[in-house]
Amino acid sequence: MSSDLIFHIVSKRKWRDRNKGGFYTTDDTTDGEQKVECISSVNLKDYLNENFKARKNLLLLVIDKSRLINPILKSQSDNIVWIKDGINIDAILDKIRIDCDKEGKFDLEVTFED
Repeated sequence: MSSDLIFHIVSKRKWRDRNKGGFYTTDDTTDGEQKVECISSVNLKDYLNENFKARKNLLLLVIDKSRLINPILKSQSDNIVWIKDGINIDAILDKIRIDCDKEGKFDLEVTFED
């Protein structure tokens, strides 16, 4: 199941604002298409520290790719994917609150046990 999991980071406020009608969407668009950027567990800590340094009140959405209704679009990087037109809520397995440490960094590792 670990290969079926991807993650999306969002502020608690944006989660409330963009969680409507059974879908979570963002305002990110590329080539006129709405896309939600997600990352695999492999580079999650690096991704957080590059894109969310010193941020608090974030949610880590745990997403099961096999439950997604909308198509997954691959990026040039093997660890980033986009979900076209939003994430159906029933594909989100969990929402975990995360905060940076005192230095503004994240020390988060995702491991899977058999």
